[in-house]
Amino acid sequence: MNKLSTASIDAAPIPASTRFDILDALRGFALFGIFFANVQFFAGWLFIDSQAKATIEGARIYDAFLLLVVDGRFYTIFSFLFGLGFALQLSRLESKVATKANSLYLRRLTILLLISLIHLCVFWVGDILLLYALLGYVLFFMRKCADRKLLVIAALLFVLPIPGYYLFWKLGIDPSLGLYQVASYLVDGSDDISGFFTGFYEAVHTTSLVRYVELNMEIAIGRIGYYFDTWRIPKVLGIMLLGMWAGRQLIAGKLLENTALLKKTIIFGLIVGLPSSIVYANLAGLNTFQAHSPDGFLSVIIYMLAVFPLAFTYIAIFALLWRKYPSVLDVFAAPGRMALSNYLLQTFLGISIFYGIGFGLHLKGGPLSLVAIAIAVFVLQIIVSNLWFRYFAYGPAEWIWRMLTYGKRLPIRRVMSLQTLRKVQK
Repeated sequence: MNKLSTASIDAAPIPASTRFDILDALRGFALFGIFFANVQFFAGWLFIDSQAKATIEGARIYDAFLLLVVDGRFYTIFSFLFGLGFALQLSRLESKVATKANSLYLRRLTILLLISLIHLCVFWVGDILLLYALLGYVLFFMRKCADRKLLVIAALLFVLPIPGYYLFWKLGIDPSLGLYQVASYLVDGSDDISGFFTGFYEAVHTTSLVRYVELNMEIAIGRIGYYFDTWRIPKVLGIMLLGMWAGRQLIAGKLLENTALLKKTIIFGLIVGLPSSIVYANLAGLNTFQAHSPDGFLSVIIYMLAVFPLAFTYIAIFALLWRKYPSVLDVFAAPGRMALSNYLLQTFLGISIFYGIGFGLHLKGGPLSLVAIAIAVFVLQIIVSNLWFRYFAYGPAEWIWRMLTYGKRLPIRRVMSLQTLRKVQK
């Protein structure tokens, strides 16, 4: 038998017989929902005022659908899977390379942090990877927490935005902690939020790649301010901690088999989430980029009641449907297996289609065209992902990520990877 290093063993793809295929499929499903939500950002739909939208056919239905069904739900699923994946990855590393598990995971996380910074500052200011990478360190330092403690902390984090918003309001603290203003100053020297929007508008419309990157770097700090404005940090961390707990249950075989828990999640989600979502839609979503107000305070409360219960309902329904229709839902699995590659590809396609450095279709077309583009892009990703995995073992971004983590060149072609597995299994 040819001996391989434990790092090489861990770097090999997980055999199909041991993969949690449902997690790949659920991740792919979340990826579609994320692009469905982000396409309105790429297209500039979020920046059209209500009077202009009143003249656009289908605008009210499109906005209502986004707020009732899409907004916040899919990043919740993705964040949940990030926390769940953390538990699975750390467990796998500890079983394979116990002495190096922590250092390998931290190196993997640091590489993701570098990727996210490049993505945020150079390519697209709407990046979410930076927050995931940073909170990944928090998950690592909480990895020894007992299950009950994880659930209690997660619950506290879910409700933290409510007293937090109220406290900031009464103390007169800027919702973005002044970071919108910092971005504005970097763009045009203004001392209010206007420069941030000016920079974003120019970045969308400029045809100069150099100017685009320059503007993106200037307004990236405003994205961090958005995390504070929307209280996204405690929300996502709470979701990830719940995902970590779920990952432990999955390893113990107590999650997907727990039909009672899945059904209770659906019932609770529908009872609480549906009526709250109707209220949330009537409030027109979170009151972002604005000063604190009664409506803003109410939107924070309703967001918690509308978004999270429905997101977990989606997860539970998907898990139950997977039992009966795995071959149908498996269509999402290939895109989910290369989620990082597909997320970055969505950025490339969104910018190429809508921005000035691409085809410049920003603010052109109505809701139907945005829905069609979102569906077409994801269908393309399904096709490309399935074709890719006929020949390769990892997505391209995942392959680079692994090589940087392990500090060595790894085979990417599927045949080579299978040969490596056979050697390991001898």
